[in-house]
Parts: sequence; C-alpha cells; structure tokens
Amino acid sequence: MSITTQTTLAELISLGIIKPAQLDTWNRRLERGAERKADSLSQERCHQAVAFYLGATFKPGFENRFRKKPIEKALLSSGISRSMMDKSIKHLVELGHLVNNAELVNNQCHTRHWIPEAE
Repeated sequence: MSITTQTTLAELISLGIIKPAQLDTWNRRLERGAERKADSLSQERCHQAVAFYLGATFKPGFENRFRKKPIEKALLSSGISRSMMDKSIKHLVELGHLVNNAELVNNQCHTRHWIPEAE
C-alpha cells in the first residue's frame, strides 16, 4: 500500500503512521491559529479607536502632551484594555504619529506623549 492524497486519516491511524491523539493536537493548533487571528483583528480595531480618540481629543504640539491613564479610562468602556491601548500607542510612536519623552525620563510614570506638529 502507498499513501496518496486520497488516503484518509482513518487509514493512516489503522496503519499506525499517526496516533489518534495527533488529531487532538492538530485541532488545538487550529484553535490557537483562529484565536491569534481574532486577537490580531481586535488589536487592529484598537489601533483605529485609539488613533481616532487621540485625534479628536488632543491638539498637535508639545504643550498638548498627555498621559496614558485618561485614555485608558475613556476607552475602557469600549472594551479596550490597558495592554491593548499600550500596544496601540507604541504602534503610533513607531509610525511617527506620536512622540514621547521616554528617553528623557527615569520613571515610566513621567512619560508623556504628544502629537507632532505638521512641518
């Protein structure tokens, strides 16, 4: 007997090539992949919500700098957690849509963000 694309899992199990427990492992991998995809989609929506909130609430410029806590409190009712918001702000900083003073302060509590002014 040879294995082809038409060979069923039941035949592979009966031949001893795979164990029945392997099916559970594969199903768990599929579930994890689906969870990761859902988390990624949720984080993308969070990026948009945080960017919209910041644009609607804060004006550009260093004098309009802000902390994360008020943003967290405002968006918590929308189902956005602190960790999701942190990832979104980090993403906006990486893209250059936000600036922070993290390299100038010794304590994370003193970090402030602001929207850069258009040049």
